[in-house]
Formats: sequence, C-alpha cells, structure tokens
Amino acid sequence: MATGRPRRIAFPPAKTYNPAVKQKERGRISLVIWILAGLIVVLGSATAAYAAHFRSHALPGVTILGESVTGQSRDAVVKSVSDRAAEVTVNVNLDGKTSKYSLDELGIKVDAEATADAAFSNNDHFGSQMQALYTDREVPIVIVADDSKANAVVDQLIAETGVPAHDAAVTVAEDGRFTVTPAQAGRSVDASTVVKAATAAAETLTPTTVELVTAEVQPVISTEQAQSVADAANALVALDINISGRIDSHAPSAVQKANWVSIPVSEAGLAQPVLNDAAITEWVTSAAQATELDAVNGVRNVNSNGTVVSTAKEGTKGYKVNNAATIAEAVVAALHAGQPYTGTFTYDTVEPTYETRVIAAGTENLVYQAAPGEKWIDLNLGNNTVTAYQGATVAMGPAYIVPGMPGMETPTGTFHVYLKYASQTMRGTNQDGTTYVAPDIPWVSYFTGSIAFHGAPWRDSFGWSGPGGSHGCVNMTLEGSKFIYDWAPMGTVVVSHY
Repeated sequence: MATGRPRRIAFPPAKTYNPAVKQKERGRISLVIWILAGLIVVLGSATAAYAAHFRSHALPGVTILGESVTGQSRDAVVKSVSDRAAEVTVNVNLDGKTSKYSLDELGIKVDAEATADAAFSNNDHFGSQMQALYTDREVPIVIVADDSKANAVVDQLIAETGVPAHDAAVTVAEDGRFTVTPAQAGRSVDASTVVKAATAAAETLTPTTVELVTAEVQPVISTEQAQSVADAANALVALDINISGRIDSHAPSAVQKANWVSIPVSEAGLAQPVLNDAAITEWVTSAAQATELDAVNGVRNVNSNGTVVSTAKEGTKGYKVNNAATIAEAVVAALHAGQPYTGTFTYDTVEPTYETRVIAAGTENLVYQAAPGEKWIDLNLGNNTVTAYQGATVAMGPAYIVPGMPGMETPTGTFHVYLKYASQTMRGTNQDGTTYVAPDIPWVSYFTGSIAFHGAPWRDSFGWSGPGGSHGCVNMTLEGSKFIYDWAPMGTVVVSHY
C-alpha cells in the first residue's frame, strides 16, 4: 500500500581523483611494457644468433648413419664421412680363399662432398632451421658405383682358382675389320653378389664379408655366333661407296664405315649388326661440303663519278652442293639393302659480288690506281726508276736505281712495305755459292721476302741494270732511300713492273 511518502533512489558514491594512485598505475603498465620489449629483444637476438651459427654448422637433429653431426662444420662432416669410408673393407671368400678389398678397389666411391651437401641442404632456410629444433633428419650416404671394377676383381679371383669362362666377343681392328675373340668354357661366379655387398657396406660404412662359390659354366655367346655377326658386319664394311664431286670423288674408308656399324648385346647374346643412319648422313654431308667452293668477291675501281675504270680484284664463282640430302638417303638405303652405291654431287653456282673502290683522279692510266691521298711506290724495272706517289701526285722521282743482276732479278708484282731498318748488316749468297756480309746498309725498306729498297753509297752511278747489279734489292742513292724510309709507312703498296 502506498504511503504517499516519496521513494529514495540510491546512487553510488562519486569517485574521487587521486594523482598519486594514477601515477602508480602508469608505472606498473610501463614496467610491463619494458619487460615485454626486453623479452622480444632477447628472443630476437638469440634467434638471429642461432640462424647465423647454423648457416655454417649442421642443424640440430641431423644424423648420418645414426651418428649426430649437429654443430659440425661442413669440412668436419666431409672428413668424418671420408675417414669412416676409408676404414670400410669387404672380405671376399672364394672357394676357401679370403681376399680383403677397399671400397674403391671394388668400384664403390663414397661421395663425402655430396653427402655433406645433403646434410647442409636446409641450412640456408630460416623455416627449416627452426623446424630442426623439433624434427630429426637422417642423411643417407651418397655413393657412386663402377661395376666394372668389381667384375675385374672377380675375374682375377676366378683366374687364380681356375680357368675363367668368357663369352665370345666381336671387336673392330685398326684396319676397320670386325674380328672375333673365341668363347671359352670354364668357371664363373655371379659378380653382382660382390657389387651388392660392397654397395651395402658403403651405405652403412661397416665392413662386410661375402661368400662366393665358382661353378662350371658354358659361355652365353659362342664363337660361332660371334663369327656369324662379325661376317655380317664385315659384309657391310666391304660395300663400295663412291660419290663424284666437282674435281674428284669421295669414298669412305673401311674404318669410317666400321664406325657406322654397331652390334647390340643382350642377355640372349649378340644381335645382327645395326647401321647408324645419322653417322652415314653426317659423312655424306661432310664430303659434300669438302667439294664446295666459296665465291671470292672482287673489287672494281671507280672514278669520282662512279664510273668503273678497272677491276682491282677479279671475283670468282662459288659452288654449293644442292643434293646432299638426296645422296645421303640413297647411301643409307643402299647399305640397308646390302648394295654398293655410286652417285654424283650436283651444284648451284654462287656468283661473286663486287665492292667499289674510288680512285684518285689522274691514276686511270698509271700502273696502280690509288685511292685519293693513298701513298704508293712505282718501281719501273723497264727504265730503272722509282717514283713515289700520293694518289696521282708525284711525291718523289722518278729517281734512278740499280735493280737485281741477271739470275738474281728483282721480282715483279704488287707488294707492301712490311719491315724497315735505319741501318742493317745484310748477309746472303752470291751466284757462285759464296756468301757475303755487307755491314751498315742504310735506310732499308723491305717489301717482299729479302728484297728491299736501300741506300748503296758504294755506287757512283744509277739508272742501269745488268751484270754488276744487286742481289735482287733495289739500290738507291742515300737521299732517295732515306726519302722512302721516312715517307712510306708499313703497308705502303709497291708495284714492281717492266
């Protein structure tokens, strides 16, 4: 029942602000933040140090054949594996005789480098580094096997205990003929047993012993079978192949044809000879290319108007085989049919191209049509003079000279200055076979072989030829020879003519 008195509503008391309390709360929060930050820094530093260390050291949990390599350097892992492998031996007992072999002697190589690479394969990945903290990893030994060594060891052991069995074999002699090594019945043993034992010893790096027992066996490949196959191969080699070219013919040698033939070997023995079509085609292609001739491009002299004045260098036609593929197919087909083959290469003609060379005006009627400004030397043996030109302009001469005497004539042709001496001692042979020595010959400019322009201070006259001439060189006055020496650079054209 209502009393008519007003209801009292209770409110919570208002909070009073206290600066000291607030300061304490802020201090506690800051402390927590600093502690967390410190932990992050410490953990980050530790993680970085861990990652850096294990980039070059084996990760946690890594083992090789159950032996932990954690924390070892790569070099240490390589050495450890190599040392363990070197101690592994395989005892082979054959008919009561025991022989001890290393893994290497049986053709088994423990690849310590590759094994270490496998152990360190995860070191450069941060995720793999962290995963290694809670995951173990066993690394297998990497080996490389050469079964032929184990087979050779077993053959030697059998030879020591009795006569080993051998299959007949077909080989190629130096003359290209296929020859037969006869078969031989005797004692044998399965060498794969030794290979398996040596491989297992290498994979576990533990010594082992293998028991072998020889037994009398007959060869799988008989002498008769090998001879039949060799005869078939020699019949292929005996087939004549002759292909005519532009100038001569081409025929493969017996050795080349023998290289086209292979004899497959299977568990059933020797198969019939097989021809290598690609090798036959390669020989035909090579023979075709040997008969081809490249075009030689020429040079034509033109004047300033572009008009051809003369041919400085005549071009020559080339020839290219156009039926090499057809010939190759025919040769292959003939050999497969057991037939000889005779054919002829045919050719496309390749015309030469011509470059143009602008010559200096005024050189059209000279013995050499020089380019504008080009230096060259006109050696006229008809009137015993030398004239130096630059383009069509005379730079010196005509200057009189003395050329080679009869029997030792100065050669004719187009040459180039290639060697120069300010002074030289010349030596040579006279016509009568005696030798001469001429010291201090001045201003020497060689332009072909032992033939040169040079000064001849012992002569008092020039402009003649005949007996008493030079040994082939061009004798000049001191002034003339010095001019040539100073003026003509290496490569200067020299035209010697009558």
